[in-house]
Amino acid sequence: MSRFRRALHGVASSYVLLAAIALYQLASVPVALHYLDKERFGLWGVMGTLAGYLSLIDAGMTSAAARLLIDHKDDRNGGNYGSLIKTGWLVSILQGTVIFLIGLGLAGVFAQLMAIKPTLLSPTLTTEFIQLTRWQCGVVALSFSGRMMGLVLGAHQRMDMVNYIGVAGMLVNFIGQWIFFHFGWGMMSLVLAGMLATVVVLSLQAWACLRLHLLPQVGGWGRVSWQHFKELFNYGKDVFLVAMGTQMINASQVMVITRILGAEVAADWSVGLRVFNLLNQFIGRLSDNVGAGFAEMLTRGELIRLRDRYRNLAMMTFSLAGWAAVSFALCNSLFISLWTHDKIHWPVTNDWLLAVWLVLCAVVKSHNSFVGMTKKFAAMRYVYFLEGSLFVGLSMLVARAGGPPAILGCSIGCALIFSASYGIWRISRFFEVPFGEVALGWLAPMGKTLLGYLPLAGLVWWLAYPAPAWVRLGIHGLLAASVGAYFFLRFGINRSFQQELLGRVPKGVAPWLQRIFPQTVG
Repeated sequence: MSRFRRALHGVASSYVLLAAIALYQLASVPVALHYLDKERFGLWGVMGTLAGYLSLIDAGMTSAAARLLIDHKDDRNGGNYGSLIKTGWLVSILQGTVIFLIGLGLAGVFAQLMAIKPTLLSPTLTTEFIQLTRWQCGVVALSFSGRMMGLVLGAHQRMDMVNYIGVAGMLVNFIGQWIFFHFGWGMMSLVLAGMLATVVVLSLQAWACLRLHLLPQVGGWGRVSWQHFKELFNYGKDVFLVAMGTQMINASQVMVITRILGAEVAADWSVGLRVFNLLNQFIGRLSDNVGAGFAEMLTRGELIRLRDRYRNLAMMTFSLAGWAAVSFALCNSLFISLWTHDKIHWPVTNDWLLAVWLVLCAVVKSHNSFVGMTKKFAAMRYVYFLEGSLFVGLSMLVARAGGPPAILGCSIGCALIFSASYGIWRISRFFEVPFGEVALGWLAPMGKTLLGYLPLAGLVWWLAYPAPAWVRLGIHGLLAASVGAYFFLRFGINRSFQQELLGRVPKGVAPWLQRIFPQTVG
């Protein structure tokens, strides 16, 4: 299978996984809200953020192992490849142990930091949070212990297997939640279902590696190596600083909101960002699933081909983000109102701010993920941390007065100043392309997409406003899926990439694309 087809399979399967995640969110949130009160549901959102911070103990080793495996995978039985897997696995087990011990010993401290206090209606809230924290740390530790098999699959560009296994994990998680809730396990249902899903996913990943013969043969494994540990650490320490800043930028909002505005507002935030987070993943899948291919081109010195591939992918990613951003702003508040039966209040102002941030996230993800692939982080190791520190400080100051909109404004401003600008500059230097071309020229297809789509979206919004919420959501969704998709496919994809797609997609799809793509293509 060619590199392009592996990437195409990876992207397609990642969207299958994302659809499964979306269905999981659609089904699990109403179920959780049925069995839990709003305060406890809000605590689950805080717990997810806390688990993300604990995962920083990884110290970038996962990303380091994923990248370095690509350098050695072509010599599977030479010793270095197997030695790297062994060394990474040992480090992962040790890190998982540390996470478990931290959760066991510091759960009460976390409750104090988050200002989790018992109330008249929930006198055991603090105790439940501490118990939940300890169990959740156990789940995170378990996921650490077996993650190397997923990295091996990714290094060999078999993200399709990783994604399909993820779908199975989602299914197990949802069924487990439902069963545990039914038998009265309360908040523990969420943790126990996650643990069951983790065991299933890790087992299937190990089976896939064995079935695809991606592991060294007997005698070709090598030994745990101090040299490979230093390789992992040197690359990982830079990834860690970036990951720490990224966590502060993308996940600290719910912690700030919980501490300053309360658990109920945190619940609103958690639900209000569900679709946003899914869309962010939807857009990011493009970069995630071609990353191994880009790294392989770097390793083999195919720089001219790499530049063309990357530019085409970046342009398509930004256009996809523009289409998704407008569609999100049209539909999200209506969807939340219907989805939660008006239990969650989410104003449309937040959605338009999130739409801007969604585009910025796409720019940052595309450019800065590629910089990481080069293994030359330079100042990027500090940029994210500075951005995250400034964001947390500013959001703490403005949260009480401005609420969620002020926090979103801080996110947008900090991203523009730091990570987005830096990523554009690094890409322009690496490919020797003018800064203005990367900053504006590569956004031109997105501009053409929005030039046609955005005015129509505004007109439909105004005309449909008097209708009931479910009617408006249907109209807006139909507009996004038809008109928005048309403008994205016709104007949001580079002409040369359109021509290549026509030659690569299944024969049943090509005639439909020929009707949308400009007549000069193909």
